[in-house]
Amino acid sequence: MSPRPTGNPAGDIPIPIGPHSPGLTSPGPTSPGEDIAAQASALTLALEDLIPDARNEVVILDHSGQEISVTTNEPVTAQGIETAHVTVSGFDVSGFAYCTFESGLTLYYPQTHHLLITDENPV
Repeated sequence: MSPRPTGNPAGDIPIPIGPHSPGLTSPGPTSPGEDIAAQASALTLALEDLIPDARNEVVILDHSGQEISVTTNEPVTAQGIETAHVTVSGFDVSGFAYCTFESGLTLYYPQTHHLLITDENPV
């Protein structure tokens, strides 16, 4: 298994990802084989590897619409679209989708993404 991205080492800087990042492809398959390759290259993050800012928030930036998979044992306690919010570092996440976990960590990401929450220890 390849190493997972370690998240946000500064704790208050959004994580930029996109079609030019290693292992990521642009959205929209042009052939059935490309769809399988795109699924295999979805960005996978472990919740415990993400380093939140002082307000327990993490922002993921991407404009490719790439799927993001978050592995965790924590249940989601809230989700939706943020109406008006600025992070500690001054990043405006108004209009971003968000997902809050039981630990209180809130993950903000562009609405163009599909966020998949998967159990770290499937049965």
